[in-house]
Amino acid sequence: MSRPLLSVCLITYNHVNYIRDAIEGVLMQKVNFNWELIIADDFSIDGTRELILEYKNKYPDFITLILQEKNVGAAQNWIDLITKPISKYIAYFEGDDYWTDPLKLQKQVDFLEGNPDFSLSFHNALIKWEDDSLPDKLFCPPNQKEISTIDDVIKGWFIPSASMVFRTEVIRPLPNWFKTIYNGDYALHLLAAYKGKIGYINKPMAIYRKANGSLSFSVGQNIEYINSQIINLLKLINLHTYLRFELLINERINKIEKETKMYLLKKKSKILYWIINPKKVIKKIGLKLFIIAQYQG
Repeated sequence: MSRPLLSVCLITYNHVNYIRDAIEGVLMQKVNFNWELIIADDFSIDGTRELILEYKNKYPDFITLILQEKNVGAAQNWIDLITKPISKYIAYFEGDDYWTDPLKLQKQVDFLEGNPDFSLSFHNALIKWEDDSLPDKLFCPPNQKEISTIDDVIKGWFIPSASMVFRTEVIRPLPNWFKTIYNGDYALHLLAAYKGKIGYINKPMAIYRKANGSLSFSVGQNIEYINSQIINLLKLINLHTYLRFELLINERINKIEKETKMYLLKKKSKILYWIINPKKVIKKIGLKLFIIAQYQG
């Protein structure tokens, strides 16, 4: 088989209830270029591995498997997966998400082929709570910028992981510090933005699943830990980019540190927190009054 133009990189670990949706979302894609699917499984023990082997047998020339012989951890499994392709482009997503538009890849590849100064293409996604505890909502806001730069990425996360298609060259060679970070997706956004602009397609073409019992959700509630990891990553990016964006990075770090202090203060004393943040009290009361008015109406 000739060199693929695009490699779909799918990472999975114990996703037996979701992996079929993920793979079928890939198989339904309609493209006019040579492509492949690479799946990296971190020694799943719930039946996920059996399912991906089933698909491998059905599509032996299209699917490549990276089967870890023991649990190597999310970071190493991610690195093994993302460094495997020899293609021009990579589309990345996780095994509990899935794509919903059969033209997703074609649209994004066409965009990148026609805009060589862009390093990454992304689109909107629908957030779906597995237990229906919260209503579905769009990941990106209505005013999401069509063109973003590294300045925007430094300021915060706005790219759904299941929506990314990027140029393989933007992460080659992969920095050694990748093995030490918590969030590889955000690091990828930063590396891509350092090499080019980022284009947004204002259409939801993927489902981003959330579950109250998931590891990512439980860890995500520990703001202190998450913020410390983001600060660590920003410091690494600062060095990686030769301090070109140091002012903006330091501004973001200062903001994160302030958020952490407020978070810890709220845990310690809610009364003191509300005294220091009266606007938040007013906003919260206003929201409750609005909900009551809607209910009574």
